[in-house]
Amino acid sequence: MKAKFSPLQLLDFKLLESHYEFIVPEEDEVNVPNLFQSYPVDIDFGIGKTEVEGEIQLFTKVEVNFAKKKPLPGYKLMVEGGGTFRIQDPENVDEGLRNNLSQFTTLNMMINNIRNIMYQITNLGPMGGYLLPPIDISQLLRDKAEEKS
Repeated sequence: MKAKFSPLQLLDFKLLESHYEFIVPEEDEVNVPNLFQSYPVDIDFGIGKTEVEGEIQLFTKVEVNFAKKKPLPGYKLMVEGGGTFRIQDPENVDEGLRNNLSQFTTLNMMINNIRNIMYQITNLGPMGGYLLPPIDISQLLRDKAEEKS
């Protein structure tokens, strides 16, 4: 089936900061999938300013098991990235779709890029690759809106 391209374009993605640490488990036998599922995940994001009309700049940081005091054994990760997006021909895109693309889809794309980086960072680690679980983007957007008000 022939793919139809979205009017949203990812113009650029940059890795801004990353942190990887392996915390040796005290137990000999660790159920890795259960351990990975128990990791706390914190996500923050913000929209930046660009010089070009119609461009959207989004900065996203994902922290996994990044507790300052006592992280769980295994991986402690932080990845921050920045992306620049543009909606092609925005005046011909329905306002509802334009809002969905500029908020929901941009954040989803950024998290997916960061998910891939986290997997690549950990893939050669002692516990194998960590794959960030699916994230409820709608809830993240609602939480961010509440935070701002």
